[in-house]
Amino acid sequence: MICNNKYLYKIELVTAADVLEFVRIATKCGYPVTLVNGNRRLNAKSILGVSMARASWDEMYVETDFNCYFEFEKFIR
Repeated sequence: MICNNKYLYKIELVTAADVLEFVRIATKCGYPVTLVNGNRRLNAKSILGVSMARASWDEMYVETDFNCYFEFEKFIR
């Protein structure tokens, strides 16, 4: 989904292994990758941040300036 010239996809990270793989993929991206939940935003390249978001947020979205569907398609719901 495109929103304000940014790509936004709802994601689900079920396990700790999902968090590790998601961060590994985000880190390889040559552009900013952000996790979003309402007004809360954090760097998706931070394993600590993504782990805490997984534990406390009811839903998560990945936001980028470029289409990241194929990089994160395993996690997109």
